[in-house]
This record gives sequence, C-alpha cells and structure tokens, in this order.
Amino acid sequence: MNILKNYITIILLGLMLSFSKESKGQCSNPAWDYNVYASYSLGDVVQNGGSDWTANSNGQYYRVPSSGSGSWGWTILNVTCSPSSAPFVDATLVRANYCTTSFPIGKISNSGGATIIRRGFVYGGSSLPTVENNLVLVDASTSVGDEFEGLMENLTPETDYYVRTFAENSEGRTYGTQATFTTRAASVCATDCDLACDITNPNLLNPPEIGYWNTPRTIGINDTVCVTQNVSIASTIILQGMIKICNKAQLNLTGTIDVANRSTNASFRGQIVYEGCDERFSNAGGYTGEYYIPIGANDPTQMISYCADCNENDQTQFFKGSDVPAYWAATCRPTSTLIVPLPVELISFSANIREEGVLLEWSTGAEINNSHFEIELSYDGVNWFKIGLVEGSGNSTQNIDYKFLDNSASEGLQYYRLKQVDFDNSFQYSTVKHVSFDKENDKPTSFIAFQNQNNQVEVQAKFNGMGEAYLIDTRGRIVETQTFVSTNKNGTKLTFQNTSLANGVYFVKIKSGNALLGQKVQILK
Repeated sequence: MNILKNYITIILLGLMLSFSKESKGQCSNPAWDYNVYASYSLGDVVQNGGSDWTANSNGQYYRVPSSGSGSWGWTILNVTCSPSSAPFVDATLVRANYCTTSFPIGKISNSGGATIIRRGFVYGGSSLPTVENNLVLVDASTSVGDEFEGLMENLTPETDYYVRTFAENSEGRTYGTQATFTTRAASVCATDCDLACDITNPNLLNPPEIGYWNTPRTIGINDTVCVTQNVSIASTIILQGMIKICNKAQLNLTGTIDVANRSTNASFRGQIVYEGCDERFSNAGGYTGEYYIPIGANDPTQMISYCADCNENDQTQFFKGSDVPAYWAATCRPTSTLIVPLPVELISFSANIREEGVLLEWSTGAEINNSHFEIELSYDGVNWFKIGLVEGSGNSTQNIDYKFLDNSASEGLQYYRLKQVDFDNSFQYSTVKHVSFDKENDKPTSFIAFQNQNNQVEVQAKFNGMGEAYLIDTRGRIVETQTFVSTNKNGTKLTFQNTSLANGVYFVKIKSGNALLGQKVQILK
C-alpha cells in the first residue's frame, strides 16, 4: 500500500512539474516569423497573439497561427504565460572578421512577454561593453527569433575587441554573452575591400577572366571570392558560397549565374555582397536567384548591399542593364545605426562669485578617454584664453565632481567655458557661463553671442526685460529674428534655431526699450 502511495506521489509530482514547465512555456518560445517559415517542421512550438502554437502535419506553416485559416498549419496549446520579464538574448557570435571590419551575429530567443523596443550590439576595446559607454549598433528590426547582424567599421588592425548583443523591452535590458575577437593584420587583408575576403586561398582574390570566369565552375560553400576590379563573366557559375564586390568594381555578366541557397540544400549560402553604392552587375547574361520553398517569396539574403543609401526595391542599384533577373530579391545593410556616445556626459556647469574669486563647478555622469579640461576665460565673449587645466578621469561610469577657482577675477563681466580634451586631442566645448561684478543687472548694457555645439548662435545677456534679437549676415540681411520676454534676475538666454549657417562672421543685434546693442560672432564648422 505504501509502495502504491509512493508511486502515486511520484506521478503527481511529475505531472505538477510538467504542468509547471508547460505553464511557463509561452514566454520561452520564439515568435512565429513568416521569413523563416520554410525552416519550421512538425512539432515546432511558436508564440503568436498571446498563445503558443505547435506545428501540425498539414505543413502550411506560412499561415499566421490564429483561430482562422492559420489553424490549418498550427494547433493551439492552452498554456498560461508567465509574467513579463526582460528579454532572453542568445550568446553573441562574430564572423567575417577582417582588418577594419567585423560582423557580430545576435538572436533574441524570447521577448520576455513584452514587446521588444530596441535590439542591437554594443562593442569596444574593454570587456563587457555597455550601451551607456561604448559604440552601439541599433538594428532596424525589433523581431524575435531571427538571426541578425551588424557591421562594425573603422576598427584598428591587430586589436582586441569585445562585443555583446543586447535587447530592451518595457521590463529592462538584457545583454548576451560577449564575444571577443582580434582584427587581422593589415598585411593579410585586401587593400581595396573593407569586407572580409578569403585569406586562406589567395587564388580567390580577383580571379582572372581567362581560366576562371570563362570556365564553368561551382563556387563552393566555404569559398568567398573577392572582386576589387572590373571583370567579365562569360561562363556558367553555380554559386554555393559568396562573391564580394568591392572598390566600385563592375561585373559584366555575359554568361550565367545560378545562386544556390536553402531551396537547393540547407547548407548552401549562395550570396553576392556589395561593399558600397557603386558596384554593379551588368545583366546582359542570365541571373537566376534563390527562392523559398514553397515558392512564394524570393530570398532577400541572396544579394546584400552595404550602401548607406541603398533601396532594396530598386533593382538598378544592383544590376545595370535591361534584362530582368529571375527570382531576384535583395537586402540593404547595414540595418544598424551607429550611436557614438559622447566622450563626456556633462551633467552640470556653474560659475559663481565667492570672496576668494569665481568658483567654477561641474559634474560628469560618464567619461570615455577623457584626458583633461581646459578652463577658458573671455572678457568680450569673442576672444578666449586658457587660465587653467584640470585632469580628467579617463574612463568612468560614475558621477564625478570637479572644481576650479579663478582668483584673478575682480570686476566687470567675465565669461567662462570648459574645453574637454580626449587622449587623442579631439575636444568639445561646454556651454558658456558668465558672472558680473556690477551691482546693476537689469539694464541692457552688454551680452555675449557664440556658436554652440549644435552650430547654432546662442545669446546670453546679463539683463532682463523684453525685446527683439536679430541675426544678420555680412550683407546686412536678417537671417533670423527672436523675440524674448524675461523676468529672470540672472539674465536672458536665447538661441537662434538655424543650424545650417555657412562659415563666416555674423552680427547679433538686440533691441530692448531705447537700447540697441550689437555683437559679432564667428561660425566655424
């Protein structure tokens, strides 16, 4: 009897564990994706419309899993979704590693039960890069379950890098396991192609017309042929591997190319990759592309363009000629947008009079390669000179406070700004702060006009009231007018909105009451 009870207990526990696992299954399955329906098979489980679905024997997996016609390919699983969480991100991979470029590969295995807001990659020269402190590639798509990639450009040869996939939803951000890679030495890479060529076989870099392109052949799945100069293809080419076209090369196709991909063999990866915007196929011969099975959509991965202005619906960006290629489709990449974090995130900057002089205080929220700050002073807002230097903190993700005392300040109006300098000597300026040792601060007696970081003309005046400000070019034409009303005892601040000013000298005039003031400002880009 006790043995029977034990068996029953074990069975019940097993059922409870099974039900518990099933009840959380909905949040751990990838979303149904039309672009990959050809790879679904009997028994696969996907999520769609808040429910889990399993692939049934009808095989019509291109149908949207739903209570309507979608049920012909899918059977609903009655499970309860667990609470939302941050996304689940797979480990990051790297492929096509080269001298100055590399390609991270990522995948979001599950949305966490909440809509994905953003996905992409973050990379840099230090381990465990973060969105806040390193270079970020934001992917154009926010789907779940598909493999996506980015293009890391302008890398330094023979340098170690770290990259992680990330995904964000309303519950938070998740990073995938990072990948580490070392860029190749410049001596082994093709000088005319930033995309990875096959360095294991030098015969695949610019193969000759005679003996290669005029002879029937199959480009194997492990081969990457790199073309950096004009060539004519006069024979029949079966493409199971890759052809990369660089350096504005033109491929005159008088023979035929047959792309072999998933519809022929799951291991084939027939693909033609364009480095930029100027490479072309002259389609005088024949091109047969790739399609999905069942036929209904052509494979968009058969042709890839890394032209920033690419339009995958414009066939002329891939072919030059009147013939229409068969089963053609293409994808424009990079599908990612590069976000470059500011070297220094300046949270605050102030200038206040103290008994011992003018105290400058500023705080940073994050620093990347920050060498130092130079403190600059001006008496007219036009001519600046350095009066001090404060060492930066290099790299930091913490809030850091800085101070500098100008004990030479004494009278009149004085303007201050910070010049933040990186280790590579690149720099950026802060906004301008001013102090006045004059007691009266409500009469329109002076102001400063300067170019801010957005290439706009910014005005700071030490008086309050109402009036009009004019931005005037050297020919006396009014470029922009601003009206202001201010009761702030600290003064008036306004910004002209034009960001496309040409280099040169401009004049700012302020009219307030019976006063008319003028100031010169120079625009440099």
